[in-house]
Amino acid sequence: MKKQILTWLSVLGILVVLAPRIPTFLQSFPELVHAQDSEDAFWVFDGHMHPVWSVYARGGTLGEANSDGRFTLPLAEQGALGAAFVNTAIDEFLEANHLAVKETLKQFDHFYRELARYPDRIAMATNAAEVRELRRQGKIAAILSIEGALALEGDLGVLRMLHRLGLREMNLVHLLGNSIGDVMHSSENGGKGYGLTEYGRELVAEMNRLGIVIDLSHTAEQTVMDVMNVSTQPVTTTHSAVRALVTSPNIPNWSDEMIRKIADMNGVICVPFLPMAVDQEYQDKFHRGRIRGSALVGLDPLVYQGEAGTIYDFIRERQSGGDAGRARMSIERRKSMPLVSVAIDHIDYIARLVGADHVAISTDFGGYPVNLRGIENAADYQNVAQALLGRGYSRQDVAKIMGENLLRVFDEVVSTAGN
Repeated sequence: MKKQILTWLSVLGILVVLAPRIPTFLQSFPELVHAQDSEDAFWVFDGHMHPVWSVYARGGTLGEANSDGRFTLPLAEQGALGAAFVNTAIDEFLEANHLAVKETLKQFDHFYRELARYPDRIAMATNAAEVRELRRQGKIAAILSIEGALALEGDLGVLRMLHRLGLREMNLVHLLGNSIGDVMHSSENGGKGYGLTEYGRELVAEMNRLGIVIDLSHTAEQTVMDVMNVSTQPVTTTHSAVRALVTSPNIPNWSDEMIRKIADMNGVICVPFLPMAVDQEYQDKFHRGRIRGSALVGLDPLVYQGEAGTIYDFIRERQSGGDAGRARMSIERRKSMPLVSVAIDHIDYIARLVGADHVAISTDFGGYPVNLRGIENAADYQNVAQALLGRGYSRQDVAKIMGENLLRVFDEVVSTAGN
């Protein structure tokens, strides 16, 4: 008993000595502290995610988890998410069968209905002033976006109507080349693709006129360079990393030349927390040599070959099979998730190459089934900020990377519309 008392007195003595140093100790290990619970949390603008499409396709609501539990409003609030480009997801199969516009409208409708469930927590924003006002109110700003301009079915009139419904960001190419430009894994022109088409030039001009942010993710290099040569406004790539660090013909990472070009026009490159984009070992293990196509039919003929009137049955069947495969993929690949530090390496590379004003972040929550250890769901954004501080970035530069850079580009694009 006497020995136990002496032991506890020793422990107490150690605690008394260490007590003044405990705050410093905790600062050295930010993963032990929920920075998002602090007034020092950084405001976050996520460049690319699919939370509304996820509940549209998988059930549930923004307030509760479905089979992909990485994004809910409580998690996002815990992580200090302030704004996001909230994407629809339109498959190439839908465009080929003239269902893309209808599906886009259905997903827009779901976007509005989800936001109406939580008016005190999240709202739509169509310009930077509205984002800032929602920030003042403590709400998340949801900016309506489209992944893949194939949603337009080649009609600029559709673009104008979607803009009236709130569309403010769109990427031009998704998983296959289209009438606008080529996809990153192109086999043409030495892998650089066939470049921006005449219709693509008209589309870029109309997006500039309307004030819709152009996203160059997934897009082949020649098309990227062509767009940046003709756009009168800054552009983004919302989920591309650095080709010098991770390379593959199937991964939409950018060369130093492309990164310098987007910086020269005051644009921003969002480093994604996607393992295959930021970690070469993961990319080689799971994605080497895999050419992506339609999520529904792969590289098979896109025009439906079945009996008239059965196409929706076909789509539902393919989607259910895809969901099962996705669940297996998530379990398998979660075992190989890299640390968030590999994404910080890409941010470092870009900041050193062109400055901290031209780099931002994105997650693709609801899209690819896994992320990185340290940013596994929407509660973890502040881990990224702490990692950047640990690399020696100033709080001012961390604030830019976590959100202010992307807000600046959004502001400039919308405010110069029609000029």
